[in-house]
Amino acid sequence: MQIHKILVVSGEPSGDVFAGGLISSLKKIEKVKKLYDDGISIDIYAMGGKNSAGAGAELIADIKELSVMGFTEVLLKLKTIKKVLRNISLWIKSNKPDAVILVDFPSFNFKIAKLANKLKIPVVYFIPPKIWASRYGRIKFIKKYIKFVITIFPFEQDIYKKEGVESYYFGNPLYILNKKDVLSADLSEDAEMQKLLNGKYPIISFLPGSRKTELKYHSQRIIDSVIKIKSVYKEAFFIFPFRKGIDFSYFKDVLENSPALKKDMYIFTDSIGFALSSSDLIITASGTASLEACFYGKPVIIFYYLNYLTYILAKILVRIKYAGLINILAGGEVVPELIEFKFNPENVFKEADKFLKDEEYRENELKKISSVVSTLEDTGVDPFDASAGIIYDKIIGIIG
Repeated sequence: MQIHKILVVSGEPSGDVFAGGLISSLKKIEKVKKLYDDGISIDIYAMGGKNSAGAGAELIADIKELSVMGFTEVLLKLKTIKKVLRNISLWIKSNKPDAVILVDFPSFNFKIAKLANKLKIPVVYFIPPKIWASRYGRIKFIKKYIKFVITIFPFEQDIYKKEGVESYYFGNPLYILNKKDVLSADLSEDAEMQKLLNGKYPIISFLPGSRKTELKYHSQRIIDSVIKIKSVYKEAFFIFPFRKGIDFSYFKDVLENSPALKKDMYIFTDSIGFALSSSDLIITASGTASLEACFYGKPVIIFYYLNYLTYILAKILVRIKYAGLINILAGGEVVPELIEFKFNPENVFKEADKFLKDEEYRENELKKISSVVSTLEDTGVDPFDASAGIIYDKIIGIIG
């Protein structure tokens, strides 16, 4: 039996979700090859989390302690990051995989790419660095060390091609993830939630983020915003959706220990699709979730709060005006953004109130969101399957 080894490296929960989708598709190829190509085996190893492991990869490092955001937060985790990097590097040297697939997380993954390149191991970047947002100079590194990139936005492919980097775009994988959320939903749980939500207005979903640092910085501001909204909208009900595998225990503890919040005012769920489609308004942390929220035809408000030093450094380094992916794609603010000091209960209420009271404003904003989302329409292929296919054809399939 011909055995091929692939290492997939992600570093945070959102990246692990994408990695899991890609690993599942690589495993589909393995099943076919085992049947028709004399038992070819694709063994997949990963630095990842529950999604990578659940898709069939053997974890050689868990991202649980690595998902940090911002310059100062990284400094605090530096010792842990260095230890994990050393362990991954030793594994690569010992096992010499046939390919390394990197998923976002550039500062860490660039070091992995450099090592792999030195050992003549081809490197693919699935969800490459957002050079269009900051540090465009990284393109030189990508040209030198990355065999090809697979982007999740059409304009990214154009940027990389213009720079002479082999690049592919097969559609935005979030569409596929949303479909899977719907197909895998626990219908009995959704039915129970529907009973709970009946008669309540407005229903507001808060997406606080997935990293521990995000939950730390956002929790009290979200509580204060909930209290402010509830003071005017007496029947308001709040949903806090978290994907399976996300550790939101800190956030949950803070909410449950807040004397101003009663337990009949909110619910936690991992049924993302049902929660967002049932909401009258979605208030979300900037990031992957902020784009996903825009797929449901609901008004959206984006927020984010950083350590102040991180915020100042980001203002210096970031080349783009907006934080939310939907606004970046639009080249303008189609969704309100409340970043840093603007993220406070008064501003959250002000933006929410406009959506909930002014029907004309709401409809106009929804049309803007829909117009941008339409640019990410289905390409006719499964982005994960197509990405796995190109990786197999261009790397694994040509190994003798």
